[in-house]
Amino acid sequence: MFRPDPRSFDQCEHHHRASFTASHRHGSTVLVTVEGEIDATNSRALATYVEGQVAGTRRLVIDLRLVDFFGSAGFAALHYINVICSRNGIDWQVRCGRQVRRLLAICDSAQELPLEKPRSVLDEVRASAGDRELLISGNN
Repeated sequence: MFRPDPRSFDQCEHHHRASFTASHRHGSTVLVTVEGEIDATNSRALATYVEGQVAGTRRLVIDLRLVDFFGSAGFAALHYINVICSRNGIDWQVRCGRQVRRLLAICDSAQELPLEKPRSVLDEVRASAGDRELLISGNN
């Protein structure tokens, strides 16, 4: 694990139909927001990106509510992030919408990943990520 470059925060990285952004929040919390599609082409990039952002933090929140597609390789990335957080004593949580929850219900039937309880009715209905974007970005 290495110390993240402070210039990397609040900067967006693009990896094959997905973008990742990290920002510091109150009390040693890092928020990583993911938008687009997570599949075999970029799941490793997601895990590596998160690993590079969590050095010295106590809490991590990964926001996947703007993800349109989440493949099984995305589950592998979350599992890797779980290992990194466990090894470093980082409390973490995954925010996700219906698309991600559907896959995790199958791949993580033992519910080992720390999923946040749905906070929005849009997390439970058949809304696409594009429908949620206006509400999540604070334009409401």
